[in-house]
Amino acid sequence: MPIPNYGLLTGAVINAIPYKSGADHYQIELSAAGSLYRIAVDVYSAKKGSARHYSPQGATTWDLDREVLFYKDENYNHPILDTLLAAANGLTAAAQLPHDLLLDYLRYEPALFPIDQMQPIPPTNASGGGGDLNDEIDPWIQKALNNPAARLFAFGSSWDDSVSGHPDPTVYWNPNPSLGIHDIHMNQGDSGSEAQNNGSWQDGALFLQFTGAAPATAVWIAMFFRFANQSIKLPS
Repeated sequence: MPIPNYGLLTGAVINAIPYKSGADHYQIELSAAGSLYRIAVDVYSAKKGSARHYSPQGATTWDLDREVLFYKDENYNHPILDTLLAAANGLTAAAQLPHDLLLDYLRYEPALFPIDQMQPIPPTNASGGGGDLNDEIDPWIQKALNNPAARLFAFGSSWDDSVSGHPDPTVYWNPNPSLGIHDIHMNQGDSGSEAQNNGSWQDGALFLQFTGAAPATAVWIAMFFRFANQSIKLPS
């Protein structure tokens, strides 16, 4: 069964909370089409048995290691950008997206990025060693913050607390958005409890566009995420 509610969220960055130990994902607040949204981005690696968030099945710990792999292109150029530019602000469900805006790390042509160049983020150990992606993501999010020349595009699985509760009771902002999107990473090739969400053409990613004085001077930043246990071999 694929991830629920795959889609694209597009809007303006108005707030951000970098990941801190115990504070869950990197959180981004977006203003889009008159509504507020929260984007939750996996930026740290977790070991088997560590606390788990966003589990509709009610699991409280991970049943396998979740080592984050990351790739960032700070001068991104790909045919998908022409289609992205036409995307409406707000949340667009997969059924309303053109096929060009259904992401697939393994099947998209031309390839979205060199998947074999993704870099691992080591998990935090007992002595505090390890890392996260704050330093990779935060400078660009801060540049986009309240910047009328910036636009963020997030692909993933959306939620609406007014329809079905999202399992994160934390209040991040006031008012706290009841709408949001997560699973901002590859959503196929998984094992363990996550295997039930495997599917094609439903991968997550972040794109940032910074416009210049002319369209030709626009700068695009692309960020791609997956987990080391996710297979990158196409099913036979």
